[in-house]
Amino acid sequence: MIMKGKWMVAVFLVLALVMAGCSSGGNETANNSDGGTNAADGNNGGEQGTSKAVWFSSIDFWNPPTTWSTDPNTVQGKMTEKTGLTFEFNIPAQDGDTKLNLMLVSSGEAFPDVITITNDVLGKKLIESGKVWDLDEFLKKYDPDSHLLTDFPADVKETIIERDGGFYSYPSHMNSEDARALYPPSGQFYIDLVDYASNGGIVVNENVLKEAGLTLEDIKTETGLLAAYQKIKDMNLTANGAPVIPLLVDGKSYQGPTLGFLQDSFGAMTVDKDGNYRDRLLAPETKLALEFLYKASKAGYFDPGQMTVDNASVKADMASGRVFTFIGNSANTSFQNNDYWTSSGPILSDAGTKPVLWKSKRAGGGWMKTFISKSAKEPEKLAKWLSYMSSKEGMLLHIYGFEGIDYNLDAEGHVVKTEKGIKDATDYMKTGLSAFWPFHHTSFSYSTQQPPNEETDKQAVTANRVQSAYGKAEETVIYDGSPLSLPADLFPSDSHFANDELQIKTYKEAQIAKIILAKSDGEFNKLYDEMIAQLKKLGIEALDQERNKYVQEKKAEYGIDVKGINS
Repeated sequence: MIMKGKWMVAVFLVLALVMAGCSSGGNETANNSDGGTNAADGNNGGEQGTSKAVWFSSIDFWNPPTTWSTDPNTVQGKMTEKTGLTFEFNIPAQDGDTKLNLMLVSSGEAFPDVITITNDVLGKKLIESGKVWDLDEFLKKYDPDSHLLTDFPADVKETIIERDGGFYSYPSHMNSEDARALYPPSGQFYIDLVDYASNGGIVVNENVLKEAGLTLEDIKTETGLLAAYQKIKDMNLTANGAPVIPLLVDGKSYQGPTLGFLQDSFGAMTVDKDGNYRDRLLAPETKLALEFLYKASKAGYFDPGQMTVDNASVKADMASGRVFTFIGNSANTSFQNNDYWTSSGPILSDAGTKPVLWKSKRAGGGWMKTFISKSAKEPEKLAKWLSYMSSKEGMLLHIYGFEGIDYNLDAEGHVVKTEKGIKDATDYMKTGLSAFWPFHHTSFSYSTQQPPNEETDKQAVTANRVQSAYGKAEETVIYDGSPLSLPADLFPSDSHFANDELQIKTYKEAQIAKIILAKSDGEFNKLYDEMIAQLKKLGIEALDQERNKYVQEKKAEYGIDVKGINS
């Protein structure tokens, strides 16, 4: 399954979270100076008792403040006051995984103290290198009273240990049965998020919709949506002095979230009707999804240049007010900052197939994964920091800010964000409020926040409206895809299967672009048929047979017999 289809990432949403937005780029080794409140340099720099740690991340769209303030009236400064640490960030603008791989084999470059990544295979390389701590061992040695040794969700820990062979990383965005037992949802609003929300979807600009004289019902079908695009193009609609963009795809990553949502919407699954694993590219419904993008491209509803830009460009277009629809990972757009966004739910295919939504009843092992280096100069402080950042006190600070300023508590003790708190969370790259995504905890937030309404938190209401529309649609079939989640290293890196998998990945990325940009129906069909034939020639069916062995084992282990809904 596609990673971003997993609900655990679906989290970004309510916190004005990440939902968590991507930023305008990456920080290539942040400079820690801010005038009168300089972060300490070395082990005991400007502020007595403080130490500086280097935090590396391969997630180029995660942009915490480049300047670390030690003013205790700031989120970062309060963190320093509580832990004795300041941080210098090293977040390459691109190819972060490659840079970390080079660090692993380089003897000349100092290894970072903290490492946050999303790549499971790279995580295993870190573990195999012996450069990072098993967190149980680390905490028992340097912070034996840590709450993480007693209250960390057991089901999440089990998943991490099964994946990595030990408790090596702290996971972001936990939301599991055991996590919810510790932090129960504060209301039905958050229960619905768990049951129905997903990041992938179609996000619709209500302002443009109304100006074009259209309704959500008009664009629920494939034919209706394409007709709406043509109408908007014919009307020459503008917004803020620029032409309206009928369709915005998810930048250079479009083959994941954009094509992935269309595959879901048109009913493509990674199992056939007999329950056997089959790459979604081979599912007949994938051709329907590709055909939709081909039609949109050929008619000029989106510029092919969109398929090459980074997330900063996508985010800027979304903020401009001139996008009619966005299809892709809504979590990375900051759409919730404007309350005119809504969603029409699934795009119903003209072929009559049923839309599908993958959900998992099993605990995930985290989206962002944070490791602690064995070469860190201040392990005691880092252990206390890890415990603090994951504690209720720490999460209240870095997610919500200061009580009485950024949030208040209602009669039941639930957080209600203030106008300032909402604004500062939106501006997290400067304020630090809600910026520390690796320690965002979904179950904690869904338990801590007051269930929102239009008056208390428009962003959360907007996010829920958009991200639950697909799952709540009566046409959508929700299934438990837990057995279908393949480990990233299912095939050993030195195996012919891994080599075939890499060749297929490289080929299909180029071929899919050609298919979408075909000049005629005949060329589209020719290129599609060529892709299927070449995928089989490259060994995709043999790969699927090996994947199927794993899937059948997990189906038996989990007691879940998932089968294809459409084909």
